[in-house]
Amino acid sequence: MLPHTNINLLSPSIYTHTSLRYAVLKGSFEDWKVILRGNILVLFISWLFLDFGSYMVSDFQGVYFSALGASDVILGYMGSIAFAMLALLQIPGGYIADTFGRKRVIVIFTFVMASSMLIFAFAPSWQYIVIALIIENLALLYQPALFSIIMDSLPEEHRSEGFAIMSLPLLPALVAPAVGGYFAYTYGIVPGMRLAYLIVFFLSLIAAILRISLKETLKKKEERLTFFESIRSLKNIDSRAKGLVYVAIISSFAGGLVDYFIVKYAYTYTNGLIFGIAMSLWMIMATLASIPIGKHADLHGKEVIFAVSLIIYSIAYLTYSLPGIVFLFSFALLGGLAVAMLQPSHSGLIADLVSEKNRGRFTGVYLFLSYISAMIGSMVSGYIYSYDHRILFLTASILMILAFITAYFLVMRKK
Repeated sequence: MLPHTNINLLSPSIYTHTSLRYAVLKGSFEDWKVILRGNILVLFISWLFLDFGSYMVSDFQGVYFSALGASDVILGYMGSIAFAMLALLQIPGGYIADTFGRKRVIVIFTFVMASSMLIFAFAPSWQYIVIALIIENLALLYQPALFSIIMDSLPEEHRSEGFAIMSLPLLPALVAPAVGGYFAYTYGIVPGMRLAYLIVFFLSLIAAILRISLKETLKKKEERLTFFESIRSLKNIDSRAKGLVYVAIISSFAGGLVDYFIVKYAYTYTNGLIFGIAMSLWMIMATLASIPIGKHADLHGKEVIFAVSLIIYSIAYLTYSLPGIVFLFSFALLGGLAVAMLQPSHSGLIADLVSEKNRGRFTGVYLFLSYISAMIGSMVSGYIYSYDHRILFLTASILMILAFITAYFLVMRKK
């Protein structure tokens, strides 16, 4: 799992030539008609509901869980439990996606995920939140299937642009963090988040019902593989795909470090409403920049965009280590740009480098190792944050530079 990261650099070259800019704008509508149909359209609509709900509460989990009694150290371990659950499920999720098909897994576990929101909403203490986290992350067994069905359904010549277009459901969710911040500011963090989680439950239920209309894309069911067989089956994949795994391990450790503590740190110098507005700004940048970046990645290559996003993430974490509203909004702008760059180029690279037959397995292994790394980062995050808030974000910044160096040598290198 890459931490709030997305790789796609807004290269000035795509805007300096008027004729090219006109061609891009003229072709976009035709591209969208090709991309937004069938399974992609169903998922697109379901994400309109899921994204709004998710971003209304996700940025405030750290302070909500703390208000229910979780200390900084417990908060870090709660994050590690969530990542551990995700890690343990990715390998099974990968070969289930390649063996039993994508649709069944996606539909069943979207309903499971929706049900977990009720526990979040009514939890009397942080111990119940742990139960909710386990159920919610158990539901994410469908991640490899979801990623596979998207790659199966996107036209090959529009992969990066397709992944970028799939971020458009974030548009209605641009105000979601501000809405969550308004609830927290107006009603208090606990009553406000309880109301928000109830809304998330109903939105998730609608999304689960919509996904019943998905069409299966797995043409040939593959033999079931054990954990180690899944890893061994990928030994002959493109070396640059392996490089993506190494980058994910490093960047996910950084993401695990800061996960719940971004909002806690912001609360030391501002309130929930201001923080929510800043996170909405993050999403605006991530969403609006992703489409031209995704198209640019398809036309001119994804590797450079992927690598540069890691540098921008490093600068964002470095900026956030400084307390203050100016730095908070700078972090939001930089982080949003990094996400807009990372998402389409990174996803497009996986689709390019991994065959359709092995995508479910690769995604399972990839996410397993990423979540294990994030779990370890989250386990130590509470201790570091308790010692010095700034060191936590400075460490994440250094790790993202290390991820960039890894990407430069292992992903940008052509065969």
